[in-house]
Amino acid sequence: MAAHSAIEWTDATVNFWWGCTEVGPGCQHCYARVWDARTGGAHWGVGVPRRKIKGAAALLHRLDNRYSEWAADACCRRENAKAFGLPVPNVGDRRRVFIQSMSDLFDLEVPLVWFAEGWQLIEACDRLAIQIVTKRVSAVEKRLTAIGRTTWPQHAGLIITVVNQDEADRDIPRLLALKARLGIPWVGLSIEPMLGAIVLRPEWLAEIDWVIVGGESGPHARPMHPDWARSLRDQCAAAGVPFFFKQWGEWLPIAFVGDGPRLQMKDHHTFPDGTIVRRVGKRTAGRLLDGREHNDMPKAIA
Repeated sequence: MAAHSAIEWTDATVNFWWGCTEVGPGCQHCYARVWDARTGGAHWGVGVPRRKIKGAAALLHRLDNRYSEWAADACCRRENAKAFGLPVPNVGDRRRVFIQSMSDLFDLEVPLVWFAEGWQLIEACDRLAIQIVTKRVSAVEKRLTAIGRTTWPQHAGLIITVVNQDEADRDIPRLLALKARLGIPWVGLSIEPMLGAIVLRPEWLAEIDWVIVGGESGPHARPMHPDWARSLRDQCAAAGVPFFFKQWGEWLPIAFVGDGPRLQMKDHHTFPDGTIVRRVGKRTAGRLLDGREHNDMPKAIA
């Protein structure tokens, strides 16, 4: 939970609780679970109590109350963005806040009263651009109905995580149905870690407002084929959908690595088509796709 975030597509993170349960292949090397364990926690799994964060409400209100001051301080914002290597924001932007970077807002094992409290805070802080990411799109409407909500706050968007074609085929239609029923102003896909090629149907692209793509980081990171990312970039460009390339992760195509002796000592992986990627580390791999950054965002929060 931070007033400033190093996550490339947001400005700040707020967590109402920590803890979750793995629900798919993208969860296998969850950074949040590792971080929780590193700080002495054990809040992952079915039937395991989550950890409520005491300062979450105060932080979200502080971010909301200080929006005007933050938006006006263009010099400070630009310097902070440059320090983290992030896109430089415009003065008039809403402050983007990612809710639940250490959990899932729609986790059904979280006490309903916790969810209700969190949702009320989201609704109240309407000067922010709220970004909600979930792997549980099938639970969204069930959870909202349980607290008497039938509409969606217009300063918030919903992003679902899909990591392969099977998840895309299953969950994107559910997301778009929710967008229509609840009046969600914008929706997106977080394809991170990208574990396989994904083709987005034209009817999906007509309704999707944002696509974020990234490779996996961490000691057990799985490699991403460069053509998987290129394909999504090109699909989005053809459909006019904002595309954000977050990172390569630990692995970089060998064509981009160069001949430095230190890099030659790293591990490598060969895909069936002969494409080779080399493990160089997240920082070295960076976030350039074919020589350029892709930082597009939906108009609602751009």
